[in-house]
Amino acid sequence: MAFGHIFFATNMMLTGLAYVWKFVVAALAFAFASLLVYYVPASRRPRNFPPGPPGLPVLGNLHQMPVKKLFLKFHEWQKQYGPVVGLKLGPLNVVVLSNYKPVRELYDKRGNIYSSRPDHYVGNNLICPNEVHILFQPYGPTWRALRKAAVGLLNGPSIESIIPLQQAESSQTMYDIMQTPEQWFEHLRRYAAAVVLEAVYGQRGATYDDPKITGFFEIEMAFAEIMAAGATPPVDAFPFLKHIASFLTHYKSLAVAVGNKQKAFYNALFDNTKARMNRGDTAPCYMQKLLEGSQQSGLSHDQLVYVGGILLEAGSETSASNLHLFVLAMISHPEVLKKAQKEVDDLCGDSVSPSARHIKDLPYMRAIMTEIFRWRPLAPEGPPHMLTQDDWYDGYFLPKGTIVFANTWSIHHDESEYDKPADFIPERWLNNKFGTTAGGDTVDGDNRRVTYAFGASRRVCPGQEMGENSLMINMAKMAWAFDMKADPDSPPDLDARATYSDSFVGGPHAFPAILTVRSQKHREVLERDHREAQEFLRRYED
Repeated sequence: MAFGHIFFATNMMLTGLAYVWKFVVAALAFAFASLLVYYVPASRRPRNFPPGPPGLPVLGNLHQMPVKKLFLKFHEWQKQYGPVVGLKLGPLNVVVLSNYKPVRELYDKRGNIYSSRPDHYVGNNLICPNEVHILFQPYGPTWRALRKAAVGLLNGPSIESIIPLQQAESSQTMYDIMQTPEQWFEHLRRYAAAVVLEAVYGQRGATYDDPKITGFFEIEMAFAEIMAAGATPPVDAFPFLKHIASFLTHYKSLAVAVGNKQKAFYNALFDNTKARMNRGDTAPCYMQKLLEGSQQSGLSHDQLVYVGGILLEAGSETSASNLHLFVLAMISHPEVLKKAQKEVDDLCGDSVSPSARHIKDLPYMRAIMTEIFRWRPLAPEGPPHMLTQDDWYDGYFLPKGTIVFANTWSIHHDESEYDKPADFIPERWLNNKFGTTAGGDTVDGDNRRVTYAFGASRRVCPGQEMGENSLMINMAKMAWAFDMKADPDSPPDLDARATYSDSFVGGPHAFPAILTVRSQKHREVLERDHREAQEFLRRYED
């Protein structure tokens, strides 16, 4: 009897489980069918959309998007489909601009509708919630408030006040390279972060292994890894993926952990400056001004903390990467280095090193800098913008919500604009400020930008002048002080796939180079410059 009850109960349980399983299967089938009903038509190209590669139902062109070096795929499609390419990433409309003319027309002339950002779930909700990071903010009041706060460091008077910092830290860096030339890559990276640490927080990062320097770049690397294409599911194209159980994917916990480390690091810098202000021993810095005017800014505490972090991010990674690219260009083009050295020697001799007052008289050095921007632009595919209303361009329909990329790599390597665009040729900028094959300085008579390395639209990088000052001061000092050669056992690989790292900025991987002080007289000048720099920089020590 008991056995019969057990059998009956077991049979009922199995019957119930079978029923539940059928229900689950039916529910999943219904959900899948519902998704197909939405995503199949949503993945089709709109009428009059720009041309592009054919895609698949539901996925669109998502399966054709490479995880790394996206700009090279964009460049390939530009050659096949033209300067305006249309893509479908699932239901998302994407347009890639690969010539300066559509960028000028859409980003610059119609910037009021092309300056927003697409929603980025991982960045805006997991890493940097509460509207703290300007990178992820749509065009609107929050973005304007954050930008206004950041731009205060980058206006004319502030830029002038930073030049002594740039000169002193450059002198420190040249001395460091002279002492340990095998660490030149790290010394240049330290320089870039140190200037911003001092200008923003009034704090020093005196060595490349200082915890402030190493901590920042470690967090930047973690941030770049979680933000890299393919590191997370395509949740912005397929929002239902956000709701997949956490045990099936750990990207959420990783993203939150990166955000927590980033926030803690920026808070520590912020709190240190605030404590020094309370003690009355802070060095002059921008964060002090922000804190003193915080009630008028309308920013939250976290937003104020992140303004400093944003400035550190923007000023460090880009300046360091461009200085690394300068060394790469010099060791792979020794004839260019010789011309640069002659220019600085004719201006400065061997008894004084170049400084900010000299850079206006170094046209060839400026041509080298501008050619670096063109030859190896950072963030080469450009950050995504979002169109906020329906628009038309050149007969193409661009629906509201379209994600737009200005592919800087293609713009700067356009064979119809530049002679031998793959080659590093600073001379192209000496007689034509646009560096193009067309003569004169008014190509197409139009408001085109000399370089698109700093972006376009109302989101154009406001730190261009500060960044160029840093580059010119350091490039001139390096050319004056050092001979630079490739390591014969490890010659530089100039292929873009090898040059670019996989971070968003895309600076070069570390590579060997041999830097040698040009003479004993140069060594003595570097030592004198270093002593003078130490006197100036002492105020920023803890």
